[in-house]
Amino acid sequence: MSEPAKNARSAEDKPRGRTTSALVSYVPATQGPGTMRRDLADRDDVIHLVETFYERAFQDPEIGKFFTEVFVMDLPTHLPIMADFWQTVLFKAGLYRRSALAVHVALHAREPLTVAHFNRWLQLWTRTVDELFAGEKAELAKVQAHHIAGSLHRRVAGQPASALTTIATRPPA
Repeated sequence: MSEPAKNARSAEDKPRGRTTSALVSYVPATQGPGTMRRDLADRDDVIHLVETFYERAFQDPEIGKFFTEVFVMDLPTHLPIMADFWQTVLFKAGLYRRSALAVHVALHAREPLTVAHFNRWLQLWTRTVDELFAGEKAELAKVQAHHIAGSLHRRVAGQPASALTTIATRPPA
């Protein structure tokens, strides 16, 4: 990567204030005629979604290296964990009891995770969800992915997890 490209990438990761983010915005999907897809309904659907997504992510030129080089991931072992995570996020299943932040902090320590990496992850995730499913849970999968990616990116960048500014009263004079 050229030096100007490196500088441009690091500039995009600079803090933009506590309430702004350089992550791509969530845009609800529209389902046109003849594209009837059903909604996510159970663990089998979640497994299908995460399997399809990670197959694509592993092959992706921008983020694949995080799964295959930076942290060599055993996909058959990782998929049930990610299914637990997304089943918990989407259906409140209570199956995921790990720290997603700890994993991303460890990755970031080995190779910096930039906003471009999080945006690419979101792009692949959103495209995969949209190709496979449509409905309330499918939209929730995309909304929550955006919230989670934003929080993880802020945390690995050393910022507070929340995109919101805390409002406090002034101390008495």
